[in-house]
Order: sequence, then C-alpha cells, then structure tokens
Amino acid sequence: MTKSMSTEKNPNLWNLKQIRNNVRRTVFTKGIKPYLILVLVICIGSFIGIIRSDAATFINNLDIRLGIGYVDKETMNSIIDYVSNLKIIKALPGEVGDLAVAVIWSVITGYRWLLGLLSANHAYMERNLGEVFAIVILFAVISNVLGFFIKRACSVGVARFIMENRFQKDVKIRRFFAPFSNKKLLHVLWVMFIYELVSGLWWFTIVGGIIKYYQYLFVPYLLAENPSLGWRQARDISKQMTKGYKWKMFLTQLSYFYLIVLSFVPALDFFVPLPIYYTVDAEMYFTLRQRRDIDKSLLIEKAFDGKSYIERIQLGESADDIKPEYVMPDFHIKNSSFDEADKYAITDFIIMFFLFSLVGWLWEVGLHVVKDHAFVNRGTMYGPWLPIYGAGGVFIIALLSRFKSNKPKLFISTMVLCGILEYITSFVLEYFGNMQYWDYHQMTINLNGRVCLAGLLAFAIGGFLGIYILGPLIKNMMGRLDKKKTMIVCSVLVIAFIVDMIFCFAVGPNTGKGVGAEYGSIKFILDNFV
Repeated sequence: MTKSMSTEKNPNLWNLKQIRNNVRRTVFTKGIKPYLILVLVICIGSFIGIIRSDAATFINNLDIRLGIGYVDKETMNSIIDYVSNLKIIKALPGEVGDLAVAVIWSVITGYRWLLGLLSANHAYMERNLGEVFAIVILFAVISNVLGFFIKRACSVGVARFIMENRFQKDVKIRRFFAPFSNKKLLHVLWVMFIYELVSGLWWFTIVGGIIKYYQYLFVPYLLAENPSLGWRQARDISKQMTKGYKWKMFLTQLSYFYLIVLSFVPALDFFVPLPIYYTVDAEMYFTLRQRRDIDKSLLIEKAFDGKSYIERIQLGESADDIKPEYVMPDFHIKNSSFDEADKYAITDFIIMFFLFSLVGWLWEVGLHVVKDHAFVNRGTMYGPWLPIYGAGGVFIIALLSRFKSNKPKLFISTMVLCGILEYITSFVLEYFGNMQYWDYHQMTINLNGRVCLAGLLAFAIGGFLGIYILGPLIKNMMGRLDKKKTMIVCSVLVIAFIVDMIFCFAVGPNTGKGVGAEYGSIKFILDNFV
C-alpha cells in the first residue's frame, strides 16, 4: 500500500462543470461514427439485459407487435388459473398467496416467447397445463442463473468500452471482450458474483444499500482496467476513490434529472440518456482515479493517466497522433486475428460443412419437438444434416473472411450471400420437388416468402460468429489431429453424404408430415427428366 495522504492534497479535483463538459464532448463531438458505435454497444447491452433502460419496454412492445413472444390472454389466464388452484398456493395466507401468484405471473410474462412456442399446439396446452408451467419455470431458473453470470461479465465489457471511448476517437467493438483475455473470464465472474451478493445484502438495510452503491460503484471499472484484481482489492480501491465524494457523485448524477423525461420517448433512450449516463460514471471514475491518496499500484493502464481525447484535441494534438496503447490485449482465438483472413485447409471446410449442417438439423428438429411434440426429420435428405446450413456457413467463411477488417462490408455481404443462397435453394426445391420447406410470407419484410429481413439479420450475426469464432475454433480443433485421422474422418462423412444423395435420387427426397408443404404430387428430377 502506498502511504495515504489527506484529501486536502487533491485541490479542485471535483469540478462539476468540467465533468459535464467532458461527458458531452466525449459522447457527441467525436464524430458520427464513434457516436453510432457507442449507441450500438448501448443497444447490445440493453438487449442482453445489463443496461438499465426504459427502452427495454419499447423493445418488448415491438417484439409483441411483430409477433415475437405474443401470447393470447386466454393462454395466460389459463396458466394463472392453474397456478392459483395449486394446493401449495391455496395453503398460503391470502396476501402471501396473491404475492406468489404475482411473482409467477411476472416470471411467465418474461418468457412469453417460450410459452407462445408451447401454446402453438393448443390441444397439448389444454391437456398439459402443469407440464407447460413446469417447463417455463425450469427454463426461467436455468436461464436466469446462466444469464446472471453472462450479464455480469458483459457489464465489465461495457465498462471497458466506455472507458476507452474517453481516450480515443474510434474504439473497436471487440474491446468489449478485452477484460476476458488471458483466461480471466472465470475470475471476473467470481469477483462480480461477490460484488452483486454483497451489494444486494446491503440493500436490506436501505440506507446501507445507498451508501454501498456509491462506495462500490467503481468495482466493474476497476475490473475492466485490471481483471486480475480480487474482490477485496477492487472493493478497497473503490472505497478509497469514493471516500468523501459520495455526495458529490450523487449530485452529479442528479444534475442529469432531465434525461428521465427523454427516456420516456420510445427508443430515444439509446441515443441520448443511456450514452450520457454511462459516460458520466466513467468520467467520475477517471476524476477520482487522479486522487493522490489512493493505492495506484494495481491500476495498470498508464494510458488512463493522461488527458481525454477531446482535451488533447483542444490542446492542438492531431487526431492521427492520438493512439493510446493499452496493457490489456484484445480477446482473440488462438492462431486467428480480428483483422486478417484465416487460412483453412479443405478438410477444415469439410468438417465445418457437416458440423453446421448437423447444428441446423438439430435446431429444426428441436423446434418441432418443442412445438408439436413429435420427432420430424426436417431435412430434404435422410441423414442428420441440413445442407443449406452447412453450405451457407462454409460459403460465408470461405468467401467473406477476407473482409474481416471491414465489419460493415462483411455484415452486408453476409446478408446478401445468405439471401441469394436461401432464395435459390427455396426456388430449386419448389420447382423440381413441388415442395415448400419454408415460408416467410407471415414475416413483416420478405421476398416471395423465400427470404425475410429477420432471417437475413440472423444469418449475418451467425456469419460473424462463424468467421470470428467458430471457424478459427474448428481449425484449431482439426490441427490437433494428425493428417491420417483427419482424412479418415472426412472420408467417412463424405461417403455417408454421397450415399444419402444417391438414395434421394433413387427413391425421392425426404417428405412427410411436418416436412415442408406439398403443392402437388411429388415429382423429383428423375421423374421429369429421365
């Protein structure tokens, strides 16, 4: 520990006007691109559920209007009636029972999409209300436990991005994941778990909760700067930083009271209030980080000791010269880069094809199991694969990896490529087989029911996942096998696939209940042209 000094040796450290000016300039005056990237990070954080947002209500209502997660009132009421009549609920005192039902109602409404999926089979719902209720509650428990840890990790990632946004013009979105490099993820999760637990317990005292909120406010920021910090280290440094300043921190946040009004405007929360709120917290962190009476030995980022990007520009520095160097490296997959195309062998692409085809098959089959409680082989072929998923994944990785350094171009190219592939596949299956394996006419924006905007966006996100994470991981996995084992695995898979194709040509493609929609009698290529 460094020797403590009195707070008097920090003259004029807190300047509310200066803090507000720095926040405004950091958010709004660096250019349209940095601003939109900041908004995008805020949107991602809100969707994940780590950022407090009145816009979450807007998103929720939008989902319902688009038909995502919509559940009719009759279904909801039938579930609540079932819960109200449970023996355990009836055995509770009146007010306690009502509270329990209200809590369960809140949980169920939070998982309307799952309830909507299960209620698609109305006959099943009527027979198995108890099972449906149990599935929703079990899923809620599991997803909330997993979600808790995911959200806590992402909150540190958001803090890191917001912090770097103060010191440079363009922050790469991947810096969101920087605190988890060098295998620090589990450690960060553990520290954040203790942070949430301790903070939550203090709220039972109400006054203590308010005090501890400000006293521990900088724990996520400290972890974002140094993920190696333990709970006690992060807690103690945060306490040192906020000592004597908690009231000023409260007044600083209160000075933005007018943003509450703006947050009621649908979606505006993303563009003004939230970017300001989170930049304010970061600005307070860096203000109190300058204290001379705190232990700075564990504050590892020297770049954070300097002036902000806006201040350096005002002092006459060139924007091209302001390139902070951080101790914390980018999070990346071994033998891969965020900006350079990966090199793959033909065997890597073969394995990718079958893995993606299998995942697509499991996804389609799984949806039918949940929705209709029946196993249906959803593919045009007979094996456990959907070639459109495999071909799409391989095409994206093989053709578009070269654009890794240009994310907007990669995103748009992925949507276009997947759209063309999906449209052509739908057309060929319908033209030669008189079968419609998917139909998007019910979607808000679609093209002849063959492709839709929501699907293309999902493909684009999946493309990013494939190019930056799955592709490199598969390449590394295959690199652990010797060439002989690799060739054996690939040969077996290719032979099985060819046999399946020959069988399809001989007897016709896979059809049946739950597999597409038949327009007329099944006519395959051989029937028409041989």
